[in-house]
Amino acid sequence: MHPLEYSGKLRQEADLILQKVRLMEILGPSRKITFTGSYFLDVMVYPDIDIYISKLTVTQLFQVGAQLAESELVAQVIFEKSNDPQMPGGLYLKPRIAYGDWGRPWKIDIWSLDEALIEEKMEPMLGFKARMTDQVRGQIINYKLSIMTSASRTPMYSGYFIYKAFIDEGLTDYKEVTQYLIKNGIEIEGSGGGEVKSISS
Repeated sequence: MHPLEYSGKLRQEADLILQKVRLMEILGPSRKITFTGSYFLDVMVYPDIDIYISKLTVTQLFQVGAQLAESELVAQVIFEKSNDPQMPGGLYLKPRIAYGDWGRPWKIDIWSLDEALIEEKMEPMLGFKARMTDQVRGQIINYKLSIMTSASRTPMYSGYFIYKAFIDEGLTDYKEVTQYLIKNGIEIEGSGGGEVKSISS
C-alpha cells in the first residue's frame, strides 16, 4: 500500500471510530472540541487521534469516560492529572478502542485544558496547516513511516518537531530531519530516516 493511501485509510477509519464511540455526541455541543496533531494535519501513520476540550472538572471528565466505556469497542479508559509543566492544570482521558488491524489499538488522547492554553498550543498547528502542501504532506507521511518504533508508532513527542523540520526549517533530507529530532531530545530507534516506498496492507 502506498504511504499516502495508508494514511488516508487511517484518517477515514478515524472518522468512523469517532462516530462508533459517539465521541462528539458524548462531549456535547456546549463544549469546545479542537482536533490537533496528525488527525488535524491529515498526516496520520498510526491509529491515534488528539483532541483538546474546554476545561472540565474531574467529575465531568469521569462522566465522559463512563459514557465512552459503554461502547463495546472501548476496551480501556485511562485518566490522569497532568504533572507536565506544558499542560498546567490539565486533565487527560485516553480511551483505547479495539478496532482495525494496525498492529496496535486505536487511542484517543483527550486533554481538558484552559481555553487560553488551547489557543496557545494551536497557534503553531494552525501555522503548519496553512503552509502544508501536498508535496510536504507526502514527505512528512513517508518520513514518519520510516522512523516507526517497535511499538508501531512514531517516537514519543516527535510530531511537533517533524512538522517544524519540514515546514518551518524547510528540511527535505530524511537524515537531516532525524538529526534535527535528536537535537531536540527525541529518541529514535535504530538509524532512522530510511525512505519508505510502500506499506504492507
